[in-house]
Formats: sequence, C-alpha cells, structure tokens
Amino acid sequence: GVDHVLSVEQRDVFSIAQQLQIISSDCNLKLVGVVPLSEIAVEVSDCVASCLGLPHNQLDCVTARRDKGMMKNAVEAAGLRIAKYKRVASMQDVNDAMSQLSLFYPIVLKTPAGMSTTDVFICSNDQEAARAITSIIGKTGPDGRRVEKALLEEYIGGVEFAINLMAVSSDNNAPQRLLVTDVWKYRKTKQARYDQAEICNPDDYPSLLRYATKVTEAVGVRVGAAHVELKAEEVNNGSFANPVMIEVGARLSGGRKSIMAQSAIQNWNPFEALIQSHSMETCEIVSQNTNFLTPNKFVRHIFLPIEKKGRVEKIDLDVSSLTTLHSSAMICKVGDIVDETTDILTCAGFVWLVGDRKQVDEDTDAVMTSFALTVT
Repeated sequence: GVDHVLSVEQRDVFSIAQQLQIISSDCNLKLVGVVPLSEIAVEVSDCVASCLGLPHNQLDCVTARRDKGMMKNAVEAAGLRIAKYKRVASMQDVNDAMSQLSLFYPIVLKTPAGMSTTDVFICSNDQEAARAITSIIGKTGPDGRRVEKALLEEYIGGVEFAINLMAVSSDNNAPQRLLVTDVWKYRKTKQARYDQAEICNPDDYPSLLRYATKVTEAVGVRVGAAHVELKAEEVNNGSFANPVMIEVGARLSGGRKSIMAQSAIQNWNPFEALIQSHSMETCEIVSQNTNFLTPNKFVRHIFLPIEKKGRVEKIDLDVSSLTTLHSSAMICKVGDIVDETTDILTCAGFVWLVGDRKQVDEDTDAVMTSFALTVT
C-alpha cells in the first residue's frame, strides 16, 4: 500500500530528501531504499538516495544513464562498439555532421534524454530530417526539459534485442552482481514499425549477454535494474554477433515485459527483486553461480498498428478463443482521431500471449486474422 505521497515538482532533490527525513523522524520509519519507477525518475532517485545515505548507482555517471550522447561516451570509454553520433541544432548541423562522420541516409534523429521510442525519427532524406529537427529543437522533451540540441546517430541495421538485468546478491556477505533476467527479440515491419517481441533463452546469445553486462557496468549501474536495448547482426545458424547499444535505462523494462517475465520464469518476481536490490537485501532464489534466468514458458508481445491517419470508425479484435492469452489492451477507441503508427506509443493496441510455443504461434495467427481497424 501507499503510506505517504510527496510532491516532487521539478525533481528538487533537496526538498525530496528533506521531506523524507521529516516523515522518517515523525513516523519512526526506517528508510532503506529509493526505487525509480519510470525513466524520468532515474537520475533523481540516485541523487536522493545519496543524500539519504542509501544504496545508489554511481553519481559520476548519473548523466550517462539519461543523456544518450553521454551514455555513448561512457560505453565507448569501456572499449565497446557504439553508433557514431553528434549533437545538432539545425539542418546545417545535420549536413556538417553527416560529412564529418561519413554517414549517409538513413540516419536517426532523437531527443538526447528521451525515453522509449518517443521523439525518435529514422530519416531517409533531407525533408524527413528537417521535419525531425523541427519536432525536437526548442520543444519540451519527455522528461519536461527544453531540448536545445538533437542527437544525430548512425543508423544501425540488424535485429533488435532487449536484455534486462538486475543487480543481485545471493549471499549476505557477497557484493551485488549483475544477473540477466530476461532477453527479448523484436520483429519489425518493412516500415520499421514494431510488429512482435518474443522472449528468448539467454543461453542462446552469450555474446549479447556479455556486451549488455559491460554496457550496464559502463554507465555505473550498481543497484536495481537495467534495460539494455541493442542491435546485432545475424550470422551462421541463427546466432548473433557485433552488438551495438541503442540505449540503456537504469530501470525495469516497460511494455509489460517485467510482468511477462514473471509469468514465464519460475519463482521470479522482478518487482520484489528490484526492492531487494535497492535496499541491498539478499535475493533468495538466485544461487551464486547463476548468471541468467531461463524461461520455462514462451511469451509473445503483439503490436497492433494504425495503418493510416484519420478517424477510427470500427475496431475488430477477437481474443475470446485464445488459450494462451495473458492480457490485451486497446489504446485507441471508436471516434478517436489517430495518426499512422510510428513507434510503440502510437500503436492501436497490444496483445500478450504466454504458454507453449506452438500454441502461442497458433494464437498469434488468430489475433492477426481477427484484427481490423477501420479508419476514414
């Protein structure tokens, strides 16, 4: 339950720490940890925890855990491959940067301290880049701060993965170490939209796990969760190599991935483990020699797209007969004015399936056959 609610306007670290210390004293409470529950809470949580003398991630890397440019600097300094990038504020900057970095279209333009796929644009020409610059520069970013410069990045091909980790201790006397909890592989459409994401066996991707662990260490994650997004090249026999970071978040994965991992992995509770990590408690279910968790069920996350801009007239989706249905959510509704899907947040809805792989495949076909969005 919730015992106290504090105002954290403008993420004022002094004020938050002060209020927590007053409540702790007045109510005889012991403060044991500060847990970020969203991307925009990442930096303030570490700063508040530091002020309270509680476990926190490295403060000299606090900007590297939010600013995608500084993040790349930290990862490159650790000897890991990154995408080329430069900060830009105009189309002249874009042209100059592409020349300096020897880049050609497509390129990526994004808000440096964004989150998820918000304010991320894959641009194939000058016109698309100009629109992206207009959408980013001088606007308020997802974290509430004004954006003065965008990040121009090299477009990295390959298959996208999300690798989730947790800092855990398996013994009262042992320091916390990074445990890979779940791995997800994304499938995209020809329009570069998310189509599906499915849980994987971490044992099949050793090079990706090593890279993700080193990325997490490079940005100073010492407690709590990390969500590493990367791309890798498919090589012989379905294996993957040459990973490159897209970004890393010092938080639990969104999109219900944590909930689905809990459903797929026996005895795993990511929310309980997150609290244990931030309060430096022992994680009872993880043995000292365990480096990753293995799912015993298959999970697929289906993204339902909006194919064109207009007014939603009708939505068809039948999930009543799905034997592996975990949950579903339709974001848009009849009467809404919608834009064509460009990222995760602009999808029409989602379906999550969990169970036997063969049955999940059959239910996936049923979902895609039944889904229809009529837009005029």
